[in-house]
Amino acid sequence: MAGDFEIIKLIVISALVGGLIGIEREKKKTVLAGSRTFMLVSMYGTFAVIISERFNVPGFISASFIGVSLIAVLLGFIKNYKLEDIGITTSVAFLIAFALGLLVGQGMIAESLAASVIVSVILVSKYYLHRFTEHLTHRELINALEFGVIAFVLYPIVPDHPIDPFGVLNPRVLLLLVIVVSTIGFFGFLALRQMGAEKGLPILGAMGSLVNSKAVISALSARGGLDSRLTKPAITGIMLSNIVMLLRNLIIVGVLSFDMLNFMLLPQLTMVLVGLAYLRFQPEKLEEKGTVERGFDLSSPFAIIPAVKFALLFLGMSLAVRYVQVLGVGGVYLASILGSLVSSSAVIASLVSMHTIGSLSLITAASAGVIASIASLLVNLLIARVSGTKELAKKAAPPIMTMALVGQILLIAQVII
Repeated sequence: MAGDFEIIKLIVISALVGGLIGIEREKKKTVLAGSRTFMLVSMYGTFAVIISERFNVPGFISASFIGVSLIAVLLGFIKNYKLEDIGITTSVAFLIAFALGLLVGQGMIAESLAASVIVSVILVSKYYLHRFTEHLTHRELINALEFGVIAFVLYPIVPDHPIDPFGVLNPRVLLLLVIVVSTIGFFGFLALRQMGAEKGLPILGAMGSLVNSKAVISALSARGGLDSRLTKPAITGIMLSNIVMLLRNLIIVGVLSFDMLNFMLLPQLTMVLVGLAYLRFQPEKLEEKGTVERGFDLSSPFAIIPAVKFALLFLGMSLAVRYVQVLGVGGVYLASILGSLVSSSAVIASLVSMHTIGSLSLITAASAGVIASIASLLVNLLIARVSGTKELAKKAAPPIMTMALVGQILLIAQVII
């Protein structure tokens, strides 16, 4: 059994755990059980464990749980029937505080603290969850359930190893791609709800590209295909995603090799500047009639179908890369182009690594890095067409093609000079 100091520490921690939950309950108009009550009930859970173990009373915890449950029922009765404040959240939180006290008594300090934070976040988020769910349609709820089945039922049980002769088709990786793209689409949905399309989609494009430009462009294109009024902000998000991708690749090179960074800087930064110039002076014809404000009626927050399309496209690209390697066809440039179909950052990291150990010359490695970035731009345009609409891809094509062309011209000029 723990010593006296250890017991005091557990009691203090259990008070903090319960108090954290109780603070949120204090914000209610009518406070039945506030921070002090929750601190006490959590401490009582810890006392129950200590008494049960020190005095060898195995039934004390069960009896304590029954007593706390009766108090929770009494709280629910007073709240619902006497105060006419319908709800059982306080009673449930009361029982959870006691259970967290039990965890603290068992020495599960980190787990109990983490759980108390999560419970507090859930309690505080009532207003935002209510605003979000009240606008959800039946179709959107079904899409959310489909996402839940994929993320929490199928993903844990599918094989986590290649099941094809080429070693490419990993079911868990493909499902993970579907989950990532759908999740990005969901955040795009939230951004549209809270900030409107003019701000939401561009922010999603810029921030999401730090993780995966192809996934975020797939989600943006799918969202942009829902309504013509979303075309301009979706294209802005796609352009920002490409710009961040180019800058991200430069940062990867700069961290690993200053010589390669010096070679790649001009074509990469010029492509970035072309993209920024387009965003600054984009043609007015992209402006659609009407604007998309907060609360605009959007559907499918979890875009499963576009996510599946992206995963299948990813699989096809991976098979193409693997097929070329098996046949022994290609070279550094061809491998860079095909590899960028999946991840330009991974290709560039590999090129820098090979240059560092002396397997590739500076010009070859740096040129292949620029080519990988250019290929990634073109692949992102293809993804926009697959996940979105022909009209959206047609409007996104001129700036992306211009960026790719300028980058290629500057690369050739650098190699020649």
